[in-house]
Amino acid sequence: MSASQSSAILGRSPNCRWNSSPYLVTWIVIALVIAADLAGLYWLDCSVVPGRASRDLSGFLAIVLVIVWVNVRTRSVRDRETRWARRQLDLANTARWMIALAAFCMAASILSHLSVAAAYPLIDPQLTRIDEAIGFDWVAWYHWVRQHPTLFFTLNLAYGSGLAQTIAVPLVLGLSGARLELANHVMRFMLATLICLVVATLLPAASAFLHFHIADPGTSSTVSTFFPIRNGTLRVFDLGDQQGLVSMPSMHTAMAILFAYALRRVPVVAYVAAILNAVMIASTPTHGGHYLIDVVAGVLLAVTTIMLVKRLRIHDSSVDALKES
Repeated sequence: MSASQSSAILGRSPNCRWNSSPYLVTWIVIALVIAADLAGLYWLDCSVVPGRASRDLSGFLAIVLVIVWVNVRTRSVRDRETRWARRQLDLANTARWMIALAAFCMAASILSHLSVAAAYPLIDPQLTRIDEAIGFDWVAWYHWVRQHPTLFFTLNLAYGSGLAQTIAVPLVLGLSGARLELANHVMRFMLATLICLVVATLLPAASAFLHFHIADPGTSSTVSTFFPIRNGTLRVFDLGDQQGLVSMPSMHTAMAILFAYALRRVPVVAYVAAILNAVMIASTPTHGGHYLIDVVAGVLLAVTTIMLVKRLRIHDSSVDALKES
C-alpha cells in the first residue's frame, strides 16, 4: 500500500484544520468520554454491569477479529491491484469507523445515565408552557394518533428505525466509498450527542410520558429508570437495558436530520432516507415522549452540528490516493 493510500484509509489530510488524522481525533474524544464516565461513576458512587449486553460479546469479538484480518490484509495490497484493492480498502475503512462508533455509543450511554443522576431541576413545566404558547396540546395529539392505528403503526416503524439507521448509514457510506462523508458523519453524530448530553444535564426533562402519566405499552416503560436514577435508588446501570433518558433536546430528531444529510449524495437512497427521516421526526412526540419544543431544539442541534463540522474543512484525500493505484 502506498503512503497516500495509507493516509486516505485513516482519513489523514494535509488540509485538515487539526493537522491530524480524524480517526485519531475520534478515538481521543472517545477516551475523554470514557474518562468522564469513570470520573462521574466515582463521584456519584455508581457502577455499571454488562447485563444482557454480555450475550453479544462473543459476536462483537468475532467482528473485531474479522476487522483485524481485513486491516492486516490491506497492508499487503499493492498499487497495481485496482478493483479488489479498492473494495478491501473500503471494507477496512468502514470497519474501523464502525468500531469507533460502537465504542462511542457505549461510552455515551453511560454518560447519559450520569446526566440523569446529576439531578438538576426538571424543566418539564416550562417546556409544557412553551408548547401551549405555540398552540401544541401534547396530550390531545398523543390520543389522536393512538386513535388512528395505521398512522400509529407507521410512526412506530419510523421511530424504531433510528437504531437500524445508526448502523446502516455508516455502512452505506463506507461500502460505497464515501470515506470523507463517513468520517464527517461519525464526527457529526458524536458532536451532536455530546452537545445533547450537556444540554440535557443542565436542563433535564423527564419526558412527556412521565410528566403526563402515560401508561400505555411502550411509553413510560421506555424511561422507567429515569426517576430511580435521578433520586439515587438506582446506582447500578445495566448496559443491556438501554432507555431513551434524554428528552430535551430530541436526539431522535437530530439523528433523523443527520442521517438524511449524510445520505444526500447517494442515488435513490437519498430520497428514501429523506422521507423515512421526515416521518421519524413526526413520530418523536408520540413515540419518544418528546415535547414539541424538544423537536425544535433537535433541529437546531442538527443544523449547528453540521455547520460546526463543516468548519473543520477536511480534505478528501482518498479519491486522489485511489487514483494512484
